Amino acid sequence: MLAPRIGGLNGLRGRIGLVWALCAFASAAWAAPGHSIASQTGTASLAPPQLEVSPDIRAAALSDALARAVAGDETDIRGSGLPEGPPDDGYRNDLERSWFGGGAGLTERAAAVRVGSLQLGAGGAIGPALALVAPASAPLELEDALLAVRLSPDLPLAHVALASAHWSEGQRAAAFGAFFEAFRAMPRNLEAGLWLVTSAMLMLTAVGALASLLFIAMAGLSVFPRVAHDVGDLVSRDMPGFARAALLGSVLALPLALGEGLFGVALVLFAMGVVYGSSGQRFALGVAATMLVMSLFPLSDLSGRSLSMWTADPVAKSVHAVEAGIAGVGDLELLRSVEAEDGLAAQGLAVHARRMGRDDEAYRRYKAILADQPRNPVVMTNLANLEFQRGAVDEAIRLYERASAVLDSPVLWFNLSQAYARSFKMDEFENALQRAQMLGEGIVADLSLQKDPSLIADLPIPLATLRSRMFQAAEGAAFGSRLRAPLAPGYAARDWQSASLGFGILLVLGTLLASRFDHAGTCGRCGIRICARCDGTVWNSLTCENCHRLFNHPETTDATLRAARLGELRIREARIERAVRIASLVLPGVGGMFAKRPDLALVALACFSWGVVAFVWREGAVSDPLVVGFAGSALFMATAVVSLLVYAGLVVAGLSIRRNF
Repeated sequence: MLAPRIGGLNGLRGRIGLVWALCAFASAAWAAPGHSIASQTGTASLAPPQLEVSPDIRAAALSDALARAVAGDETDIRGSGLPEGPPDDGYRNDLERSWFGGGAGLTERAAAVRVGSLQLGAGGAIGPALALVAPASAPLELEDALLAVRLSPDLPLAHVALASAHWSEGQRAAAFGAFFEAFRAMPRNLEAGLWLVTSAMLMLTAVGALASLLFIAMAGLSVFPRVAHDVGDLVSRDMPGFARAALLGSVLALPLALGEGLFGVALVLFAMGVVYGSSGQRFALGVAATMLVMSLFPLSDLSGRSLSMWTADPVAKSVHAVEAGIAGVGDLELLRSVEAEDGLAAQGLAVHARRMGRDDEAYRRYKAILADQPRNPVVMTNLANLEFQRGAVDEAIRLYERASAVLDSPVLWFNLSQAYARSFKMDEFENALQRAQMLGEGIVADLSLQKDPSLIADLPIPLATLRSRMFQAAEGAAFGSRLRAPLAPGYAARDWQSASLGFGILLVLGTLLASRFDHAGTCGRCGIRICARCDGTVWNSLTCENCHRLFNHPETTDATLRAARLGELRIREARIERAVRIASLVLPGVGGMFAKRPDLALVALACFSWGVVAFVWREGAVSDPLVVGFAGSALFMATAVVSLLVYAGLVVAGLSIRRNF
């Protein structure tokens, strides 16, 4: 589903640059008439603008407005058509000319491509950005990394490269800031967002199932000797201990023989823990059962759904290819075949026409789409841009203002400021440009510093729209079923209702049954079995009769024998405490159970499970689609470290609680 890992980018810089740039911009087109990107660029500053209108920008806008008002150009332009077709000098559009054309340096070419991509609503130029951040051998220069971020600000990999360059320069604070921006860029990139969500969902599914099964097994096995004794009494009180253990073992193996798998075994262990556990343990078991059902059903299905999102809606995928500038013939044929009934396909074809320089076609398409989607701010803005180019400035302003009531976008407000300037509305021009700068300083800086009164920019189709379409079309039940099959292949877990009902019935019946008979117990001091049926009268299920007399009625025992017995018990207690400490440190969750805090045990198991899963899948549960880089590994490794630190704290807390008994 996703692209190969980042390791595939180790080729030569020039070759990668040509291949990726060609892929990224083969379908792009320059739409603004009367000027070339390369002629506008000059030296672009990386610093954001101040939140006031520059005198140079104000003067340029005023000069342009006065010139048009005096010459009366608006009427002439209004009646003209839009330019059709790409240039015929060997390049398909100005973006290709700016990147591949000779004479200009890498900095100038990258700056030109950045502005051009903003004008076409591409948002970023991933091809040149990848070419800049994938050097063959030498460390990445800071200038190249800065350009890569400008070219594709929504590419996490570019921010990772910038962080590395800052670190190489000794700029630690800037490196951490750039690395943090890589995390912030992930939701803004469709592939990175899908990678992150899919990996996280698969990890949560694994952690929930692993932690809950381990806790249920721990709770059930901790009472295994007591349950074995009581089950043996149902057959014969003379049954030896090994036979009782074998009998209970056969009961545990019965679900496996019936085809219920580990889920069926978990049901039996759950029932044992509920009947023989404390109220706190029953509560923790209920939480663990909920975690298990959630992991096996909703989470596994959602994991499959997110995993299949990329290919679930071919129309949305093809529209994204158009947005990214890599649409093929098949993508365009698919969009044309469904444009009559699918508004997203029609919008994708309008974007493609705009990118290819067929602005009359784009104008007709956006007009038709707006009739069906009158409140779509992207369609209104892009149609207003075409009206602006036709000279219908008043109509463009009307559409911009309608769109601004629905969407607060820096690009939209910048376009509106340009239209106000063209109409000689200088107060409105300054207010709109200031609003645009407040919403997005970096984007407005790239556009404003061109000092071109005719410069406007399209809006891209929102990623939320594409994600929503992909998610609605995705289906994860089949994947969830395959994921559950090894653990729950049988009838008891055929759906989440059956699984929940099984645990619920066992919890209620086990709680009611717990007080209906005398449980076998274990003496907390000497460790022998206690059973009222076998031993007659006993003090309680936690202290045997001998220990009760030894500690509570010493006058009834021989002093010499009492001292010897106490010495043996102290040696035994010290040996057990050493074993408990070792087990608490080695076995996750054991410390909480020995501290009689099953809630701590469950949380500790969850933290430990996440730490292990996040470390094992530190590069993601699915392959990196060539956009995340080390930021993804760092994110999961950071969560693994935090989770394991919390787990260590819970282990210490469990030992401290036990020591205070």
